[in-house]
Amino acid sequence: MLLTFSLLPMLQAQSTRIKAKLADLDRTLASRYGDRYFQVKQQLDGTKVSYEQTRAEAERTGTIPLEQKQESASREVAKAGSSAARTEAMLKQRLKDFWLSVKNKNL
Repeated sequence: MLLTFSLLPMLQAQSTRIKAKLADLDRTLASRYGDRYFQVKQQLDGTKVSYEQTRAEAERTGTIPLEQKQESASREVAKAGSSAARTEAMLKQRLKDFWLSVKNKNL
């Protein structure tokens, strides 16, 4: 127990140092790269927000977004395959009818 209590102030001090270094790095990058840095930072912040929203939605619904996309893609592929099969059958019938009409004309 004594180790835990003495470790806490040390971790808090280290956390403060890391936050100060991060703020210094932020200032350095801002001065070095200017608007580009701020644009990248905004994009990163937007991505974080989007990620958190997607994660919260996944936890709320109990589904995984990647699985939803895969299922949706599978349904679309199945629909396209079904359509292709119907079109193939229709073309085969048309070719068969055409062949028979040409064959009957030549007899």
